[in-house]
Amino acid sequence: MDEKKKDIVEEVREEVEKELKERKPMEIPFFNATNLRFVDINHELFRQYLYTNGANITINFPLKLSIDIKGVHRVFDASGLSYFIPPNWIAVVTKPKPGAPNFIM
Repeated sequence: MDEKKKDIVEEVREEVEKELKERKPMEIPFFNATNLRFVDINHELFRQYLYTNGANITINFPLKLSIDIKGVHRVFDASGLSYFIPPNWIAVVTKPKPGAPNFIM
């Protein structure tokens, strides 16, 4: 039987759900040494930036987001990684945690 090929969003969703089941809650320290304002986005399971050339950046368990006046996104995730995302992407895909809002901003 041919199994239906999954798209990247479905694959990431399954990976995130698996990681959530195995993961123990942990507080990651966040230190903002800028004048940028960060908002809490910990209701998202993942955040994916899509590009015109087909590339994408997927951030699992994003915690904080700042968007500056030039449209640059700065994202801090639950593993302690910080992402600088220039505004040349064409879309952002997010998935909320169960029971969390789809949009907060």
